[in-house]
Amino acid sequence: RRSGLPAKSSKGNDTAPVNPDADLSVLLSGIQFDRAAHNYDQTRGFPAGVGEQVAAALVNLVGCSPADRILEIGIGTGRIARPLAALLGPNHRITGVDLSRKMMDRLVAATAPDVRRPQLAEASATFLPFPAETFRAILVVHVLHLVRDWQTAVAEALRVRAPGGVLVGGWNDHPPESSGERISQKFREVARARGISTERQGLAHFRDVLAHLPPARADEIVAAEWTVDRAPRLALQSIAERHFSSAWLIPDDVFPAVLADVEAWAAREWRDLDQTIPERRRFNWMKLEF
Repeated sequence: RRSGLPAKSSKGNDTAPVNPDADLSVLLSGIQFDRAAHNYDQTRGFPAGVGEQVAAALVNLVGCSPADRILEIGIGTGRIARPLAALLGPNHRITGVDLSRKMMDRLVAATAPDVRRPQLAEASATFLPFPAETFRAILVVHVLHLVRDWQTAVAEALRVRAPGGVLVGGWNDHPPESSGERISQKFREVARARGISTERQGLAHFRDVLAHLPPARADEIVAAEWTVDRAPRLALQSIAERHFSSAWLIPDDVFPAVLADVEAWAAREWRDLDQTIPERRRFNWMKLEF
């Protein structure tokens, strides 16, 4: 039974416990994301000022105001929610859920003293602890590809969507020629050659959800564009330290050999792995109206 909004904890963290009946595979992904909490913002965060652009683009796209209830599924460390809360002001009504309490602890610690942080609940995307027709906008950013039962997660998002509300997906867009994308692709190829799949267990891309929904009007925008100077070695380091979920799928006894093959390939592809290369980045929003 869904009992409504999560109650405040005795520690004042505004978090609610995860549903004990939720799918075990989803719960395990939360445990794994605990280990990524300390470096999540370093590997996936925005440069200074970009988060504010992304938040402003979202507000303009959705037309939301501080009075609108907004839910972010997979709120994580708050790279979306923190600038959004600052933009909407102290009367905002942002709520976030995540399986990883450590990720949300980082959100709490990183929220500026003059910004009221979102209400938080430790919960599964497949079992949202909210009544039906609660939220004006539901946000999902880099989440559905990790959820094996993503259809249930989408159904839950639509269940809590208020009449006239919208479902909004967001994602980072890295060009395929970037060093990080090339190295990630090679990593998957090497793993596949050893009989290990690193394919996403959930929805491959947010755009793909359209084929599984009632007729919807889709509006996609580029929320922000920027350039970063990246050395190929940084991508290799992220794989070596298993920052991303694809690396978690490689058994520990095989991982060193896979990594060695990728490092050898990269050394042939780039003369100097420490030479920085300017690379384009984008963040996109897609709004779905029903």
